[in-house]
This record gives sequence, C-alpha cells and structure tokens, in this order.
Amino acid sequence: FDEHELFTGVEAHARELREEFRSHFLNISRIMDCVGCDKCRLWGKVQIHGMGTALKILFSDLPHSHYRTNSHGPSMNAPFQLTRNEVVSLFQSLGRYSASIKEVDEFRKEMLVGYRGIDEL
Repeated sequence: FDEHELFTGVEAHARELREEFRSHFLNISRIMDCVGCDKCRLWGKVQIHGMGTALKILFSDLPHSHYRTNSHGPSMNAPFQLTRNEVVSLFQSLGRYSASIKEVDEFRKEMLVGYRGIDEL
C-alpha cells in the first residue's frame, strides 16, 4: 500500500482510495456487530470510530473533501466540524492506543530482564 497516492497525484484516484478506506471501516464496524461480548463490541466500535475520525481529520484538508458535512448532509462548502461522538471516540481511542504503547514498552523491559536471567543461569 502506498499512502502517497491518497495525498498526491490524480484527485479522482485519491478520492477512489479514500472511498475504499471508508467502505473498509464500515465493513469492520459491521463485523464488530458479530462479537459476542458486549464490552468487547463497544470498545472495538469506539476504537474503529476513533480511527475513522482521525482519517476524517486527515482527509478534511483536501480541496474537494466530501467528508465535510452540515445538518443537511455532505456539502462542499460546509465548514469542517466534528460531532460530539467523533470527538469522544477520537480521545478514547488515543487513550487506548497510548496505554497499549506503554504496555508494549513494559513487556519489552520484562522480556529483556527474562533473557538476561536465563543467560546468567
């Protein structure tokens, strides 16, 4: 996957790639409906919605972004706005990802300590 195609080159091709991304995120959200655990489904959907919001922000500065919406639906002239749910899901997702990154760092430290302990035996 070449992310440069999303931001440079032919606008029609970039729009097609963004639509493909959007459809994949909607599909993932539908798949999350099949998860049996309510908490897992909720947090999965919140994180997917947060990633979708991040992509919406990322794509919003494009000249003809159809991600700009107003109360009447998509609009080319509407100012960029996030809904309350988008803001909440974005910050919740950032918090979850930050905690995950911290845990990975802790696991790496424990793994290094474990390897050193094995070498000393």
